[in-house]
Amino acid sequence: MKILLITISFAAIASGAMTIELTSSVPSPQLVGAVIGVLPKVQVTPPGPFNYRYMISMNGGPFHMVRDFSQDPAFAWAPALYEHDAVIRVTIRNSANKETATAEMPFHIVTRVNGANALITPTAHPLIALVSAPPCEPGSEFRAAFRHLGDEKTTLTPAHPCRAGISNNDYVAGMRADSEYQVRTEVVTNGEVKAGAWIPFHTGMLDGRFPSTNTPAPRDASRTTAEGIIIRSQTAPWRISATDVAGNVVWYLQAATNNFLTRVLPGGRFLALADGENSSNDMKRWQLVREVDLLGNTLRETNIGRLAEQLEARGIKSDCKTGGQECVSGFHHEAIRLPNGHTLVLAGLERMFPAGTQGAKQAVDVLGDLVLDLDEEFQLAWSWNSFDWMDLKRASKGDEKCKSGPGDDGCTPVFLAPEANGWLHSNSLFYNSVSRDLLVSIPEQDWVIRIDYQDGKGTGKVVWRLGKDGDFKAKSEDPYPWFSYQHDVGLDPATDLLVVFDDGHRRKEKFPNANNRGQAWKIDEASKTATLVMNADLGIYSMAVGSAQPLSDGNYSWESGLIDIGPAGLAKLHSRTTETYPDGKIAFSQQVEGSLTYRSFRVSSMYGAPRK
Repeated sequence: MKILLITISFAAIASGAMTIELTSSVPSPQLVGAVIGVLPKVQVTPPGPFNYRYMISMNGGPFHMVRDFSQDPAFAWAPALYEHDAVIRVTIRNSANKETATAEMPFHIVTRVNGANALITPTAHPLIALVSAPPCEPGSEFRAAFRHLGDEKTTLTPAHPCRAGISNNDYVAGMRADSEYQVRTEVVTNGEVKAGAWIPFHTGMLDGRFPSTNTPAPRDASRTTAEGIIIRSQTAPWRISATDVAGNVVWYLQAATNNFLTRVLPGGRFLALADGENSSNDMKRWQLVREVDLLGNTLRETNIGRLAEQLEARGIKSDCKTGGQECVSGFHHEAIRLPNGHTLVLAGLERMFPAGTQGAKQAVDVLGDLVLDLDEEFQLAWSWNSFDWMDLKRASKGDEKCKSGPGDDGCTPVFLAPEANGWLHSNSLFYNSVSRDLLVSIPEQDWVIRIDYQDGKGTGKVVWRLGKDGDFKAKSEDPYPWFSYQHDVGLDPATDLLVVFDDGHRRKEKFPNANNRGQAWKIDEASKTATLVMNADLGIYSMAVGSAQPLSDGNYSWESGLIDIGPAGLAKLHSRTTETYPDGKIAFSQQVEGSLTYRSFRVSSMYGAPRK
């Protein structure tokens, strides 16, 4: 155990000095692929409480934030997958007076390669291996290929530029359990591939924490499916996991805390909301937004308390306790990555209003939404406040109530009153790279709205509202064309059609036998008309959640994630991924038993990302 003892002058503390003893779980140096635990011990009079921020510098470069100020002192650092010299910096902040002190620890990451041959190393994850190879010539690119023994089809890891004198390392992921695989390295120079020898690798065993799958509508064996892996954002007791179209588990997310996968990023990375420590209070439910890798290692993280501090400069004074008037309470439902590297995330904002608001007979807590734009260091760059732009007089269509405590039914935690009106319950964000605006799905209003975003320079005004009683006339022969309590809005990049999963709450009240629908709409902003181009009956009804995704061959994938919950509870609960042809007919479905699935994502490999 390497221990770095640093004494820092800290005049605001009574003793005039703070002592930070920074320890690591393993000594420096460590091999590429190691995960290093770091824990500071603070000695000061008077004692904290303290917040801890961790930043990393590599090879003398600038420090980048990995985890922003949080009450959690322990930190698990996953170094970049090549040899380098790093410095771990912890900044400790006294919560009472905001004074800070900083300590640093140098750490060396060294190569696994000894000689001219590549090697495969098992990881802590039974379905993931680490492939390591000698340096290759600058100007070329390195990648790894792998295949199930006996199969011709290979999967490729993302290519990255060769660096002089630096080894090449990649995680190999997307393999079935207890199976024989072959892995080889490939160096690509001017389009020419130089492949290494195949190296055998046997994957590990799974434990029992995976639901069973079946295929009510089998896939046509003659069809080639580009997006042959289904990643599901499942909830406890199951893990977030991925299966192939035959139902074999090929990956799952290892995580110490509850993670709620919102989006799949290119290169084997993911955005998730999670439980954990914030910077300001004892609430832990849905307090974190983080980016993680295939092994579940945290690459970047911030918390709602830290962003509430930054929102004060924008006029939002968060005071999360009974008697407070406004509270930034937690993240919910969504985080997406933008082309410029920023991350957009949804958060809850409670605000107290006088009697009469939304029909209340006494003072009422209304739970609205924030859209928060985080830069590449997960610092606040722009924000949108629903209370500034949405009609407060229009109460939720389902009269949703959110109870005080750690959050229920998708609500963020409620602090200000025993109960809050679940006014909007926004559940998805989509960035339009052409207009540079945002689409937001607001199920409690049965609307999809367009927000003037302009890459963080927009006004935030609502440009239009799509849905019943909105700004567009529906062109359709369906007796109830509009979606209701919808999820996962977006635009199909191939057709520019607006794609949305229609849960159908209001329609089912009128037509009790109604099922979920997958919809594609052609939006004409000039004429203010919306033409229902596709209206697929998915043959099943999920009372909540869901996802919508266009596939590369023109088909669509939909997720009905909460089916048959009732008197039998979890005993009958299941979810279903349904693929439809462009005419709405069902092409394939895969059902997961005993599981709630928030969203599913069809990808070509664990390094790919959905098209929407």
